[in-house]
Amino acid sequence: MTRIAYQDPDKLTEEARVLLRERGNLNVYRALANAPNVFTGWMIAGREHLTSPTLSARLRELAILRTAQVMGSPYEVTQHTGLADQAGVSPVQRAALAPDAELDNAGFDATELAVLHLISELITTKTVRAELFHQVHTALGDEATVELLMVIHRWAGLALMLNALEVDLDTDARISIPPVSPER
Repeated sequence: MTRIAYQDPDKLTEEARVLLRERGNLNVYRALANAPNVFTGWMIAGREHLTSPTLSARLRELAILRTAQVMGSPYEVTQHTGLADQAGVSPVQRAALAPDAELDNAGFDATELAVLHLISELITTKTVRAELFHQVHTALGDEATVELLMVIHRWAGLALMLNALEVDLDTDARISIPPVSPER
């Protein structure tokens, strides 16, 4: 049971309600809506992470699931499993994202494998060896490398909040990706 009551969507601003509906009216968002001064901006930034064309949907979902697994966040794993499936991540590959599983023989390409190792290393040691960073940076370039680090940061931080708040798993509601804005 969550440690802080979920916000009633009817008590939120219209903009916050729209953002909540857009993403599926999930427990995570209703819990975080308890911070109304930053909630709307946080949701808008999340939309940008989920719709940015810089990282492929597959690489983004691999990064989110690996981060969630290493951070011990069953909520995030549950919410992003379907999105990973849609992005072409196989059940074998999803299983390999668990912290105690073997990444190297699950059919990831070299870039994906480097990204997954970077996530593991960054979260567990709080830094990344120069050669691993160089490998990821060479494969992705400046923009995608920074965006990847922002995705890791966002979902690692979210895992900490979910774990601290003990947010309940949604029984049947799943995250939806918002439509991409026309200016993209």
